[in-house]
Amino acid sequence: MRRVAIFSNNPTLIKLWSHALISHFDIFTASSTADLSDAAAVVIDSTNVDNDSDLTAMFAVSSARFLVVGKDWSENKQINALVHGAAGYCGESEPPKLLLQAVTSVLKGDIWIQRHLVPRVIGTLVKMKPIPAEETVDSNKTIESSALLATLSSRENDVANMIRDGESNKVIATSLEISERTVKAHLTSIFKKLAVSDRLHLALYIKEYS
Repeated sequence: MRRVAIFSNNPTLIKLWSHALISHFDIFTASSTADLSDAAAVVIDSTNVDNDSDLTAMFAVSSARFLVVGKDWSENKQINALVHGAAGYCGESEPPKLLLQAVTSVLKGDIWIQRHLVPRVIGTLVKMKPIPAEETVDSNKTIESSALLATLSSRENDVANMIRDGESNKVIATSLEISERTVKAHLTSIFKKLAVSDRLHLALYIKEYS
């Protein structure tokens, strides 16, 4: 079983989250960042993040996938957490079954956030300063990734570029005069060809290699 840490100072939440996840993961309670070294994922109480700004910095540097769970974070705070490397945000009031789905999803490499916020997360990320060319260390990967992009059809390129720009399926469908179902079919094909798991990773892929 993969190890999942629960990072909270609230005994009630620790018990609730442990009960929801214990049958699927090796659950342990973390009391400090030093306890997270062998965690595949971390279910972290938003209160802890609010009280310790250093935890946000860990989102991007830790090998673990961080799922923030809270009840009063604004949409902007949720987006900010993902921009800084968190894998998702889940409402504290959501049923245990949904928490299990969220942890399973982030461990697969996906993000977990309200669907309507995904375009805003992508839009924020693609506006961030690009990595300078001299910091790119794997030229072979760049060549390989560019070659994979060349396998996309013209319509798939249109869809991928609009995902990069943070557009929703509805906007893409309207702009390209196709149905949302067709947009989803194109995305499925694109994900398979580029070996990416979701639209966020697709947007970053297009930004970096196109």
